[in-house]
Amino acid sequence: MMKKFNKTTITSQAAESGILNFHPSLVQILVENFLWHLLLILLFWTILPLPYFFWKYIRIRSTNYILTTQRLITKSGVFWKEVNFIELYRVLDIQVERGPIYQLLDFARTCLGRKPLLLGDIRVFSSDYSHAKLFLYTIPNALGVAEKIRKAFNDDKDIKRVMRRD
Repeated sequence: MMKKFNKTTITSQAAESGILNFHPSLVQILVENFLWHLLLILLFWTILPLPYFFWKYIRIRSTNYILTTQRLITKSGVFWKEVNFIELYRVLDIQVERGPIYQLLDFARTCLGRKPLLLGDIRVFSSDYSHAKLFLYTIPNALGVAEKIRKAFNDDKDIKRVMRRD
């Protein structure tokens, strides 16, 4: 025998309340797209910086400094060459700066048993109108180069009998 069901709707007396609120796992998203994320990371950190580093390399290789008995000559530029002359008797002061990165590099080289590079930035201050400040960046043996520049400008001032200003 078949029972008849009542077609009336059943309503609940209690109000609805939340039991749990949750989100998908971030780990699952990373795992599902791991290869895609890895490819993006490799592309971002290896391939995209290559043109920048290549351009920096070209600019560094096209920069040249020449110290003569009378002048400090700077040649720079990749497409547009620029040549600047500073008369040595116009040089007022020289400053050498060796930042923490240069010092860490030298420390790492000495730990590996290699000779330190003694990199530094040289700033040449002069009374020249076009280049009152000349910056020579990342010069190997910066203290030795600065001493040679100092000796050359002192010798040039002695030869030309230029009065020194203090």
